[in-house]
Amino acid sequence: MKKYSLLFMAGICLVVLVFGHLHWENIIQAAGIEGKKAEERIKEKEKEKREALIQGLKPENNKQQSLIDYLHYKSLTQEKVIVSLIGSNGTSGTGASNSSNSWA
Repeated sequence: MKKYSLLFMAGICLVVLVFGHLHWENIIQAAGIEGKKAEERIKEKEKEKREALIQGLKPENNKQQSLIDYLHYKSLTQEKVIVSLIGSNGTSGTGASNSSNSWA
């Protein structure tokens, strides 16, 4: 009789372990799906913010735009900005003849 009760308890433990493992796999799979959905929502929000920033920096929408805002707009739309300076420095005025206008 002891052998049968021991086999019965071992069988119950085995069934509990199998169903517990299946339940745990379902929980992990649901968490993975929820994580992917959250990641997609975050990417969509970032895309919307980027588009709003581009529209805000668009030169057609903002006539009195500063140079840095224009360069920021160009970097967002073209992924790079090329700036060329001719002369001794890029400041307005008489150039680098005055030490306060020169670069280090």
